[in-house]
Amino acid sequence: MAAEFGVLGVVEARIDGRSVELGHARQRCVLGVLLVEAGRPVTMDQLIDRVWGANPPQRAAGALYSYLSRLRGALAGATGVEIRREPGGYLLTVDPQVVDLHRFRGLIRLARAAEPDRSAADLITGALQLWRGDPFAGLDTPWLAAMRRTLLGERFAAELDRNDVLLRLGRHGELLPALTAAVAEHPLDERLAGQAMLALYRCGRQADADEQYRRIRRSLADELGSDPGSALRRLHEQILAADPALDVPAADPRSAVPDAPAGDAGNPVAPPVVAAPVPTQLPADVRAFTGRAGELATLDRLLVTPGAEPPLTVALLSGTAGVGKSALAVRWAHRVRDAFPDGQLYVNLRGYDAEQPVTVADALAGFLTALGVRGPEIPPGNDERAARYRSELTGRRMLVLLDNASSVEQVRPLLPGTGSCLVLITSRDSLPGMVAVHGAERVNLDLLPLPDALTLLRKLIGTRVGAEPAAAEALAAACARLPLALRIAAELAAERTDVPLAELVAELGDHRVRLDLLDAGGDPRAEVRAVFSWSYQNLPDAAARTFRLLGLHPGETAHVDAVAALTGSTASEARRQLGVLVRASLVQAGRGGRYSMHDLLRVYAAELAAEHDGEPDRRAALTRLFDHYLSRAEAAMGTLYPDGATVPGDPDEARAWIEAERPNLAATCVYGAAHGFYRHTVALVGTLFRYLDAAGPVAEAATVTASAVAAARAIGDGAAQARSLSQLGRLHRRQGRLHEAAATYRQALFRYAELGDRAAEAQVLRNLGSVDWRLGDYRQAADHYRRAWTLYEQLGDDAGQADALVRLGLVDARLGDQDQAVRRFESALELYALLGDRYSEAYVLSLLARQPRHPTGLERAAAHLEQSLAAVRRAGDRTAEAYALTDLAAVHARQGRLTEAAGQLRRALVLHQRIGDRASEAEALNDLGQVLRAAGQAGEARTRHGQALDLAEEIGDRYETARAHDGIAAALRDLGDAGEGQQHLDRARRIFADLRVPAAPAVELPA
Repeated sequence: MAAEFGVLGVVEARIDGRSVELGHARQRCVLGVLLVEAGRPVTMDQLIDRVWGANPPQRAAGALYSYLSRLRGALAGATGVEIRREPGGYLLTVDPQVVDLHRFRGLIRLARAAEPDRSAADLITGALQLWRGDPFAGLDTPWLAAMRRTLLGERFAAELDRNDVLLRLGRHGELLPALTAAVAEHPLDERLAGQAMLALYRCGRQADADEQYRRIRRSLADELGSDPGSALRRLHEQILAADPALDVPAADPRSAVPDAPAGDAGNPVAPPVVAAPVPTQLPADVRAFTGRAGELATLDRLLVTPGAEPPLTVALLSGTAGVGKSALAVRWAHRVRDAFPDGQLYVNLRGYDAEQPVTVADALAGFLTALGVRGPEIPPGNDERAARYRSELTGRRMLVLLDNASSVEQVRPLLPGTGSCLVLITSRDSLPGMVAVHGAERVNLDLLPLPDALTLLRKLIGTRVGAEPAAAEALAAACARLPLALRIAAELAAERTDVPLAELVAELGDHRVRLDLLDAGGDPRAEVRAVFSWSYQNLPDAAARTFRLLGLHPGETAHVDAVAALTGSTASEARRQLGVLVRASLVQAGRGGRYSMHDLLRVYAAELAAEHDGEPDRRAALTRLFDHYLSRAEAAMGTLYPDGATVPGDPDEARAWIEAERPNLAATCVYGAAHGFYRHTVALVGTLFRYLDAAGPVAEAATVTASAVAAARAIGDGAAQARSLSQLGRLHRRQGRLHEAAATYRQALFRYAELGDRAAEAQVLRNLGSVDWRLGDYRQAADHYRRAWTLYEQLGDDAGQADALVRLGLVDARLGDQDQAVRRFESALELYALLGDRYSEAYVLSLLARQPRHPTGLERAAAHLEQSLAAVRRAGDRTAEAYALTDLAAVHARQGRLTEAAGQLRRALVLHQRIGDRASEAEALNDLGQVLRAAGQAGEARTRHGQALDLAEEIGDRYETARAHDGIAAALRDLGDAGEGQQHLDRARRIFADLRVPAAPAVELPA
């Protein structure tokens, strides 16, 4: 009997066209996992993790045996289908073509290789027609949620591929309505915006295409602090120039212009799911690359044909410094980039930099950002980041290039968990652990063979190699046949065309003798140092000084303005000297006026600076650099957050400067705290904090702020220390690191008390109470709020008193004392009315409206909140908007306006996620789950409560954890799964009992 299976929607099975009863949710989860892994064994531990997540029941294995037995019975008689136990785990034997997921992927692979375009369009259309909704609809575990995101990304990528094909076929008119709707829903997707721009242009709407570009440019600047990519900028230029290359023949009648834009259509096409970004981080390919044919062929053999997912492939290029590992890795990566359509990730780990190696945390944060994870969503800990990184790569075919790794420990957390990716590592060390544990294929790079070394010299200096073959061979030998040394020597030879090669070789020999490097045991790195010295000695004095001081720069790249600051020169003079260094192959020029150095050259330059430039001169150079970054940062922040005393500037330029320099600013702060530039570090972090806090990544902001704490301690600046500690506490709280936040706030509180700054002390007490609140320590929270209220009263701060009263009222309500809570809210309401604070007044009205026995009218509360919502939107305050939406949803829920409440909570969730307020996100998810269940949508309610549970457990918010369990139990009862629901209900009751609070929901619903 023929069988068909589906996971692209509700998990289902059909035998001879008849639906098969698959049992309850957990049992369907088991089948879903086996279908995804069809033909591959899944271990018992993997099944337990994927079906229950981090909290399996005590008898999970027994439950799985029961589920598998029932599934075998349900599928009995299906031809070619079997669930069997193997040494590697449980395996579902099934033809992939009868599983919609694998059929979808197969059709997409065929489409991407198909010609002509009409065939590709038909294949993609057929693949997309297999989708019946969200994958695994109605099921929710962490693994399924991650797989769901991956599959939705694959679907969107397929939709974008179809858009490209249809545009090539001239069917822009047919596409335009869907493209317009999709761009409105996803304003930051550059590929989608480009497709819409091209369709608009081809429909004769050039002005609209130009406006579309301006919209995404503004959106990218506002949301990400970045500009459109080069491809989108080029398309915009072509549109403005009416480039004929953009035109296509209108052979297909469906390319006609639609009568009305998509927004006016009666039945607009639903927008696609947000596409996963396709990062392209590879450095530029190497000029005049020579040789390494055997090594390239070895790497080529590591490529696997797309199909069933293989184990993870890891290649390791090892060899001495300067032998060309990075050049070979980059050359091969560019050769095979088309085999990795989901993108290429790159990081220079700087593993041999004694002071500034890239940490695992920073490398993961960079990769997650490139993969589209917003800064506030990047987890705080290395393990959590690595897990999120692996989840983001699941099912994606990507190349990961880890350059200059020093140890297995630096690399292991950066390995994907999926065989669809390939990892290429370069290291001076052999990293035996990578081979023994991870099965890495090691490719050892030796010195260039003499013919290849001569070929490289010939490419770089031309016919002189043929004219002086003996001297050319001697030059290659003097450079130890190392590509880095050969390039530097060749550039010097190219500059001195009037000097015979033989004379240059003799000169190089003299330098090697003077440096006493010939007896270095045959270490090729010694030969490289000799070539460095030879090239350096031939530099003009100004260029030599620039080279030495550039080695002191803490960052990986330096803008010409920063180099000017280091050298105490003008930007034009610095650019001239950098040009000399670039021509000598001692410095590499990058985009946007930025320059970098090979790590060996950086170390050599720093050694020369220590030898030739005294400590006062080096200190002065770095002081100028710190002053430069501080003054530019102050100007940029003054533009972004004007206070009336700053000269107006261009916010786009200010934001672009901070984003471009952020790695250098972070490195400079950390370096300054470690090397005695304490006041600069404190000032720079204090200047940048508001931007780093708002723009993220929060983890990077925490690292930078911690450097300010250390610097303030070193100089005994109590005020700076207290301020930095308070800021660091806020960042810990935003990351969900509640215990660390509490400890940091307590340190800040002690410092402010020493300083006698009672206003700041009250603020920290209030923040400390908020951490206690999230941790479920309500009595400790109330104590901190009362102490804050006392200080505010002594200071005559009515707004502070009102805030403390509100927070005390929240504690009362949480502990079940509704009457006391109402009295505090009413007292706060009077103060806010006197102050004219309409937003806070509306918030308190919403709190009163949630109290069942309070007479405050719901209509009055809703009216105030709607006014506040409009005001904060006009001000662009996204945090206040998220809170106002949540409060308004609570009032609307009590009024029975459930559809409106659900919509407001969904919008609030988006804002909370962008801001990074994870605690508020968990609360809003629970509120949304409760509203959805009241509206009869138990399945989605279960999903939302499940998301809240994962988040609340991660950050340690026990009350929201209990609410999530309670909500899941109610939803499961509605769905007919009372057994599992009782387990969640029991957990909720235990937590509420431990907290000593009543199990009251945060959103009051109509009776």
